[in-house]
Amino acid sequence: MAGGNAFLHSLLLLLFNATAIANIADNAASSPLTNLYLALHTADPGAGGNQSTSETTYTGYAREAVARTSAGWTVTGESVTLASTISFPPGATTDTDVLSYFSVGTLLTGTGEILYSGPIGTYQGMGTALAATDFLTVPGLTGVSNGDRIAVFAPPNESLPTGLTSGTLYFAISVSGNQLKLSTTSGGAAVDVTADGEFICYKVTPIPMGNGIAVTPQLTTGTTITVF
Repeated sequence: MAGGNAFLHSLLLLLFNATAIANIADNAASSPLTNLYLALHTADPGAGGNQSTSETTYTGYAREAVARTSAGWTVTGESVTLASTISFPPGATTDTDVLSYFSVGTLLTGTGEILYSGPIGTYQGMGTALAATDFLTVPGLTGVSNGDRIAVFAPPNESLPTGLTSGTLYFAISVSGNQLKLSTTSGGAAVDVTADGEFICYKVTPIPMGNGIAVTPQLTTGTTITVF
C-alpha cells in the first residue's frame, strides 16, 4: 500500500522542518529536537545500521548539525535536499578513509538512530534491468561515463533484480545514452543480472581523504536526502 503524496510531503515537513501535521501530529511539546545530524560513512550503513555503522574515523572528524527548519532542509514534494552546503572538519594528510555514504540521524555522537542514508553523489532516477542483456536502462541518466561509480537500491516495497546488490559500489561500463552495465571491477566483466526488474540509481562520487592533502569533505546544496 502506497502513502498519499500530500501526506508523505507533510511527513517530511514534520521530520525535517518541525512542521506539525494538522489534526494528526505535533512536533514534540517537550524538548523537541532542534537539529538533525549528518554523519559520513565508508560504506552503506544499511537499513539496520545506526549512525556509527561504517562511520568514518578520519582525523578531526565530527558530525555536523543541521537545523530542523527550511534554512536547513528544503522539502519539495516527496523529496528532501540540503538547503546549503555543509562542510565537515578537514582531515589530516595521512588519512586513508574513502567516504562514499552519508546519513541523517538524531545524535551528535554515539549510536543514534538513522532517519535516512544514501550515497554521496547524484540521484539518477528509477531504472529497469534486463536479464537477457545485463543492460540497465535509466531514463534520467546524466553525467555518467565508463569507470564512474554506481550504486543501486530497491524501490519501496520491492526487491532488486537478482544479480544486483543494494549499496555495493559498482563501476559503470558500456555506457551508451541512457543505458549501462555494471561491473565489480574497473573495466571488468559485466554483472550477470538474472531477473528483470526495477531499481533506484545513484552516481556515487566518493571523497578520498588524505593522500598527502588535508581534505575538507562537503555535502553540497541540493544533495538528495530521500526520494519516495
